[in-house]
Amino acid sequence: MKKKILLILFFPVFLFGQSPNYSEDIAPIIYGKCLQCHHTGGIGPLSLETYPNAVSNAGLIQHVTSTGEMPPWPPDTTYQRFAYENILSIDEIAKITDWITAGVPLGDTNLLPQMPTFSNNSTFGPADLEIQIPTYSSTATSSSDDYVCISIPSGLLQDRQVRAIEVIPGNIEIVHHVIVAINEFGSPSTTITPNCMAPIGGDQVYTYAPGSLPIEFPVDSLNKFGIEIPANSSIELGMHYPEGTFGQLDSTKVKFYFYPQNTTIREIYTEYLITEGLPPGPPFNIPPNQITQMSSTYGPIINDMSLMSIFPHMHLLGKDIECFAVTPTNDTINLIRINKWNFEWQGAYLYKKFLKIPAGSIIYASGSYDNTTSITNPNPVLVQSGLNTDDEMFVFIFQFLDYQIGDENILLENTSLSTNIFEGNPGLSSRKLLNMTNIIGQSVRGKTNTPLMYLFDDGSVEKKIILE
Repeated sequence: MKKKILLILFFPVFLFGQSPNYSEDIAPIIYGKCLQCHHTGGIGPLSLETYPNAVSNAGLIQHVTSTGEMPPWPPDTTYQRFAYENILSIDEIAKITDWITAGVPLGDTNLLPQMPTFSNNSTFGPADLEIQIPTYSSTATSSSDDYVCISIPSGLLQDRQVRAIEVIPGNIEIVHHVIVAINEFGSPSTTITPNCMAPIGGDQVYTYAPGSLPIEFPVDSLNKFGIEIPANSSIELGMHYPEGTFGQLDSTKVKFYFYPQNTTIREIYTEYLITEGLPPGPPFNIPPNQITQMSSTYGPIINDMSLMSIFPHMHLLGKDIECFAVTPTNDTINLIRINKWNFEWQGAYLYKKFLKIPAGSIIYASGSYDNTTSITNPNPVLVQSGLNTDDEMFVFIFQFLDYQIGDENILLENTSLSTNIFEGNPGLSSRKLLNMTNIIGQSVRGKTNTPLMYLFDDGSVEKKIILE
């Protein structure tokens, strides 16, 4: 009987360079970072599913990836890191440029990764509570988006504890984002509010955008985390349909998955801690033909806080935004920084682990608004704070709970939900295998009794030998 022995050796490896090709180098990047929007029937304006698609759009791909415009990930990753980041590494951007420079070679199509699939099917199976909006026809025009809030009774007669939330877009081609909120003072019937940026009456608990994963609250040996939906409450959805979708229909669903009845959870709370321009915060004005600075503070915090996520919010004139905490010992905890605000790409950002914010800390927020002449703002006028799209806001929404010892070690990113289309190392499940080469850098499939180099997307390299 033959036995196979796997030896893994960790040491620096120097490989001979070779030009990247589509099958081994570019397709894994596009499949993993682009197709969630840019597939047939996706919200992206073009499909990148095939080699001809990629070649015909190679110049555009190189431009938007080198400038950081795509894939859209607004937070500055040198400031703070988040779960489920959809970003390209410097190496991936360089591969795209080198591939184009080399004449967009196809490579060995036998080495193409598996094509990901996209559907409106649920990740978790049957839901405990499913809320579906009435069939809605987008009112977005060729030059303006449609923002609408829809409130739907939950129908629950008892309080229930939620372990996971999932949004299933009814029309994946037109649903730009969905903000999910719980309003404990529910109404008995469904209501629709036009020109509504986000639900105001409820606690925001989840934000969906194309490519978003469901939120599954963490569970460890001591804790079950989640949110509660009170009896007789309403589910409020802030829907965004982009320009050019006028008349198209949508019937988006939100699925809630419960813990068993009466499960004790550590409840995650949602609070608007920075509320300039939104009651009870003070109103403000953005004068025309100038850049206006904004700042605000909250605190000191009464109890130690375990921060789960943060949602910064501005409207059309937003230029940049930043938030950090300063502890009583004068340490700074970076929370989020967005250097180039884009109204079209915003959402709640989940930390990789809970962030401990000590009692006595003060939260500082700052940002700026550009109300000068531009292509999108040809005739600047005075803009006031308010709820409408053409008004402005300066808001930070925090999801958190009271700190307990060890919270900062609890992983919030569920790697089992991540789309992983590559073979991975079971011991390092958050990594993805990008390529397998021999000692001189030639791509190969697995062999026994041969030293092979395994290159992962986090930049690590392992040398493995499977002895037979």
